[in-house]
Amino acid sequence: MDHKGPLLIVDDEGPAVGIIDNHLRENGFEVHTASSCGEAENILKDKSFEIALVELKLPDGSGIDLIKGINRKLPRAKCIIMTAHASIETTIKALRLNVYDYIRKPFDLDRIGEVVEAAYNHNLMVRENAEIIRKLEKANKKLEDSRNVMSRKIISTNEKLARSNKSLKKHITRLKMLYQMGRDISSNENWDDALDRFMIAFCQYLDAEGASILLFSRGVERLKARTFYHLTPEFVEEAVEKIKTAQQKDLLQSDIFCLKGCDTRITTCVASTVSWENTVIPLLFKGRWLGFLLFRKRYKSRMDYLKDYYFINTIQTIFTQEVANAVNISRLRNLKDFNETILENINSGVLKTDKKGKIVFLNRKGREILGFRVSDSMYFNDLFEKREADRDIFSELVSEGRDNSSFEDYLRVKGKEGIPAKINTSIVQTDLYTGKTIVAVFEDLSQQKAIEKELRRADRLRSLGELSAGVAHEIRNPLTGIATTAQVLSERLKKESSNKQYISVILSEINRLDDIIKNLLNFAKPASPSFSRNSIEGIIRNCTDLLGKKADSRGMQIRIENEIDDDQCVLDSDQMKQVVLNLCRNAIQACEDGGVLSILIKGSEKPDNIMIEFRDNGTGIDEGISDKLYNPFFTTRSEGSGLGLSISRKIIESHRGTITHISKPGEGTSFFVELPRNLEAAVDHRGMEKIVER
Repeated sequence: MDHKGPLLIVDDEGPAVGIIDNHLRENGFEVHTASSCGEAENILKDKSFEIALVELKLPDGSGIDLIKGINRKLPRAKCIIMTAHASIETTIKALRLNVYDYIRKPFDLDRIGEVVEAAYNHNLMVRENAEIIRKLEKANKKLEDSRNVMSRKIISTNEKLARSNKSLKKHITRLKMLYQMGRDISSNENWDDALDRFMIAFCQYLDAEGASILLFSRGVERLKARTFYHLTPEFVEEAVEKIKTAQQKDLLQSDIFCLKGCDTRITTCVASTVSWENTVIPLLFKGRWLGFLLFRKRYKSRMDYLKDYYFINTIQTIFTQEVANAVNISRLRNLKDFNETILENINSGVLKTDKKGKIVFLNRKGREILGFRVSDSMYFNDLFEKREADRDIFSELVSEGRDNSSFEDYLRVKGKEGIPAKINTSIVQTDLYTGKTIVAVFEDLSQQKAIEKELRRADRLRSLGELSAGVAHEIRNPLTGIATTAQVLSERLKKESSNKQYISVILSEINRLDDIIKNLLNFAKPASPSFSRNSIEGIIRNCTDLLGKKADSRGMQIRIENEIDDDQCVLDSDQMKQVVLNLCRNAIQACEDGGVLSILIKGSEKPDNIMIEFRDNGTGIDEGISDKLYNPFFTTRSEGSGLGLSISRKIIESHRGTITHISKPGEGTSFFVELPRNLEAAVDHRGMEKIVER
């Protein structure tokens, strides 16, 4: 434990003093005690203290008087009053004596320890500050002496720097301006303005009469003047021809040379011994010729040229680099535009993630399919509609070790149900910082799945149709014999009325069987539609007139509403009547205790189509059988054949239309029939083009 210096306790309560003594000694203090003012004064004659704890009421005097004596002898000592009889008067006296703190009895050892530690730390800080101030004063004196010496040296150096700065200022300004011009060239898509400004600045700072920039295009096949300043077009064209001729002879120098040497032998400016007027600065980058910077300024000798050599050489380095950068940036920009055009117009969704799985790129088709944008802060795992909550698909793909994967899953679509999709993923890692990311190409399989489903349904219906046609044919032959026999029996039993009623039942059931066989044959091989122009409302009203009595018998109301002015549509009226009758009969049968059947004719989202809605408020359709409604022979009624909706769907599809429905059990059902109205859309895909105008 660190030694913290001597401490004096003045108090006549021996046991309490002993406790405080032990506590402070454990904290590293050297403790001295006195029980009276006289004893304390004797100790103070031989010993110095940093901290004194003094009781206000002592047997032989006042603690206040003792503190005054301590302050006179030890001005830096911190006095702490201890008392059980505090008053405002004694408190004021203590404050006037600059007492460090005030402790009330009975004692709290933790409180005493905190106050004493604070007093000790305060003294320690004062001593350290005093030492720092002493050292600073000493250092300041040394610095003052050094400053005088340095001031004289600085004055002398500044005079030299002023002369040097004056010489360098012009060169720095030149380099700064020309470098900025070079940067302007590499960052500006339109070089013309940037090159013009560059040449003006170049001529201004070099005191040249004019300049021209000659650049190669198509590799090194064509050298042309990109721009020129204060030089005639004729001179520039002549210079281009001279340089091209020298290039063909493989005479071009990589160092700065004189233009007039192109006629005979090219001489670099550093090696020239005669005067010249036109100087050519080659722009050569990594062995590839970019072009030349040509300027006009008369140099009387090589020594005259050397004054500008370093400046021109710097310009050659900077300008070559910037032209090369500009060429590369232009190529990269074109490549970027090309890639973006492909990605934005490809007929598949494309996305890219960061190393955490967040989507950072999504192309146009991807945005169309998913309905999301990159700004929605989506993660790769969030795309999967049927993903288990604890499954991390992104981590699985990244960690499984395969660079490419292909699978099918359901993707989430914003505001809609999920869609089936095929996803092809590639794992990409450009560097350690970027980490492994995923590039995914995905396609919406909704249409493909719907086509596959429709093909499977068509195949089943075809097989069922073939079977139904055969069965209907085989049943009809014996059924005809039964019907004939029943009719003969009916004739013979005319006088036996009691037996004739049974024959009537047999004939009635035979007729019903015959109707079922006719429906089977219509389902197996429906008649080809005979198209003509008809009014949708007219067909519907014709059908509702036929069903009027049946609707009235069940307390049903049939309402027809036409929202469009022109409801003409090209269709087979007889077949469409069959559809309307089937849907209306189903609605009437669904409303057992009366109700309303509303038939609404309206426009469709497709401008060339008409939508017909059949809405009833009947019992509705259970979700469990909703998908089976259009299956042949499926019915919820004992007297039904289950072919009505199947035949209706076939008729509607032969008209290039669709039929869908929505239903809520106990609330009712709506069937939606959408039909094309124009002639072209109504032409059968097998080539049936005959249209009969009525």
